[in-house]
Amino acid sequence: MQKIVLGIVLFLWIVTLYALFDIITPKAPEKEPALRALPQAGPSAPPEPAAEPLSIKEKKRRFIAKLLPAVKKVKKTLDREYEKALSLSKKAHLDTKERRWLQEKLDAYNVKGTPCLLRRMHTHPVSLVIAQAALETGWGKSRFFKEANNVFGIWSYHKNEPRIPASKTRGDKTIYVRKFASLEEAIFEYYKMIAGGYAYADFRKARMKTDNPFKLLRHLRHYSELRDEYVARLYYVIRANKLYSYDDPSYPPVALARILPQYVAQKRKAAAAGKARETEIALNEIRIPEPPSANAADCEENTTGADSLTLQAPESSTAAPERSALP
Repeated sequence: MQKIVLGIVLFLWIVTLYALFDIITPKAPEKEPALRALPQAGPSAPPEPAAEPLSIKEKKRRFIAKLLPAVKKVKKTLDREYEKALSLSKKAHLDTKERRWLQEKLDAYNVKGTPCLLRRMHTHPVSLVIAQAALETGWGKSRFFKEANNVFGIWSYHKNEPRIPASKTRGDKTIYVRKFASLEEAIFEYYKMIAGGYAYADFRKARMKTDNPFKLLRHLRHYSELRDEYVARLYYVIRANKLYSYDDPSYPPVALARILPQYVAQKRKAAAAGKARETEIALNEIRIPEPPSANAADCEENTTGADSLTLQAPESSTAAPERSALP
């Protein structure tokens, strides 16, 4: 019996020692479970470089490339109609179909007689059309060009036709410009405007005699309120960008003094006066300059209404000198 009690006591003592040893002995820290390696992202693609702004030369090239086919297409169509009208005017007798076609053209151009009709239907060189478009749109930058295909700033006077409002007003009235479905439609309307506007009567007479854009330029002075300044700008646009090369036949440029002798003489005089003033300023001999002194048919009798006006865009047109800049 004593042996059994002694064994139990010995067992309990051993268990107690073992428990004390387990508590006192420091244990190694448990290892955290290994994490699965996350997939590594591949090398990120470098950001695309920002498109470099186009040079002025490239902007002009793109504008011409966009406009030239449309101008040539419209001009070719109108030239065919002119040739047909010219051919019919030489015939002694016309059949019913020919008379009907000719009468439709007389009504469309609002004239009486084929001589006046031919003057209205005759077209003019491609270089002049592109140069005017370049000035009117700022080489394609104008809102009218981008949103309405309005290449020449043609105004709208009818609320039922497609149009967009201009940002400027005349008094309390909103100004609208035409909205065209295509460049061809806008260019056709431009030729129609030139054919019917009273302000372009001299230009129509001149283009019956020559296709030389440099001889025709001076007759477009009434297209803009800038008058001779507008003609000079057209000249420099045509010459600097060699637009005359798109004409058939192509005529070499001439000096501006041969086109606008008085304008050039005045510019030279003003430049000489400016030099003289600079010299006076340098010598501290300033004088107040004197203020300048104040120094405005046949086939046109049926022209009335809006067509007789100078139709210009109120935002980007050269009709507004403060917004006009020589490209």
